[in-house]
Amino acid sequence: MPTENQMKDMKQNSIMGSSVTEGEIVCVTGGSGFIGSWLIKLLLERGYVVRATVRDPDNSKKVKHLLELPKAETHLTLWKADLAEEGSFDDAIQGCTGVFHVATPMDFESEDPENEVIKPTINGVLSIMKACAKAKTVRRLVFTSSAGTIDVAEQQKPCYDETCWSDLEFIQAKKMTGWMYFVSKTMAEQAAWKFAKENNIDFVSIIPPLVVGPFIMQSMPPSLITALSPITELISFYSRIQKRKVATFAPLTMLPLSILRKCSVTNTLNIMFPPSSKMWMRT
Repeated sequence: MPTENQMKDMKQNSIMGSSVTEGEIVCVTGGSGFIGSWLIKLLLERGYVVRATVRDPDNSKKVKHLLELPKAETHLTLWKADLAEEGSFDDAIQGCTGVFHVATPMDFESEDPENEVIKPTINGVLSIMKACAKAKTVRRLVFTSSAGTIDVAEQQKPCYDETCWSDLEFIQAKKMTGWMYFVSKTMAEQAAWKFAKENNIDFVSIIPPLVVGPFIMQSMPPSLITALSPITELISFYSRIQKRKVATFAPLTMLPLSILRKCSVTNTLNIMFPPSSKMWMRT
């Protein structure tokens, strides 16, 4: 007979270590964004009941495309939540079996990056993980991270794996365009892995580079505008590519891209199937 502690471990592993199946309730943070909206579309197609968090559910311009998705009327609800507000994701996550954390601040022009980008990103992911632990129903948390957490350094590597992290001292010294985003995502993911291990949370991290592809949101996503800037000659966006590549000593022809649908499918598959608690990398 197993001991009482062994029984608790077995019960905990059955909750946090199994896959999430169609028809169950899942939560998607940042639901109105580029990746989030496509992810919701795929989840609805697969029969999941989706709770999408947005900062303002009453802003029709931001959420109209979600409400018009097939099955949205019966399988989608919108929940108000903000990364800067501790505990604001608790209600949306309560009762969910899977959570996709996609939301992240993307203000490259912030005059106060510490309080407007870095802290909300780190505190936001920890708030969501605390909500998952509190709910006791979440079996897996899939985090959309960034290639900016592993490859921003003075010297580029021929191959990257789960032991690689961007050089925070180098980033803060160079302060290339978007530096606060690289710092925030790197520190947030490091904090997330630590929390996951300490609290036995089944955590999966996806590492996409610059994401491109068709979009269903109302306006063209910044990442797509940036990727197209060498063609459209939008200098303000093209400079983001130039400045980062100059800072990291990599040629412009090495700009890594990820196709949006593949990124969304990878998110979906990570909630459905093992293995878990691994770092999935998109190239």
